[in-house]
Amino acid sequence: MTQFRFRHRRRTGFLVAALLSSLAVAGCSTREVVDPLAGSTAQRLVTYSLDQFIDELMAQPEIAEMQGETVRLGVHFLSEHPLMEYATRLIGAQMRLTHDMTVATPDESPGLELDVFFNSIGTDNDDFGLSVPTFGFGGSADSVNLLALDMYHGITEGYAIVTSADSGSIQKTDRVLARIRRDNVSTPVIDFPLNQLED
Repeated sequence: MTQFRFRHRRRTGFLVAALLSSLAVAGCSTREVVDPLAGSTAQRLVTYSLDQFIDELMAQPEIAEMQGETVRLGVHFLSEHPLMEYATRLIGAQMRLTHDMTVATPDESPGLELDVFFNSIGTDNDDFGLSVPTFGFGGSADSVNLLALDMYHGITEGYAIVTSADSGSIQKTDRVLARIRRDNVSTPVIDFPLNQLED
């Protein structure tokens, strides 16, 4: 009888220890959408991705064919976005630099229209790793990362539609996706980047 109780307690103790261990060390993955203007890293990520997006968009044959033309430019997103005015000016400047195109003034009636539609323009953050709860001993932190991978992304995605008033033709470019990444590994002792944004 005593041996049975000892085995039962031992088995119960093992199950409790396994349960506590699985709760204490947990792998988790979270995704967080970040304000694209909150902090220098987020700003660089989203503007670098926007630069890359515009470069790839200007290489589309539907836009390259408008070399030297005066074009009405429209830039569109689902809602008001803090980067729309910046993106519009940057697209206009790149049109001139790349293809010697001129953005029409409001009182002009050009034969061509270029409408750029953004599907996404912003930053997000993925976290994946192993963490241990602090049980109130870690100050304001609920847990401490034993090993974590922080992935920061600047993402710009969209396409353009070219309309000719003269011929009535409408052309759509391929969808362009530009993603700039900055990944960081963190431990309780040291943090180090896996890749860096170019300076």
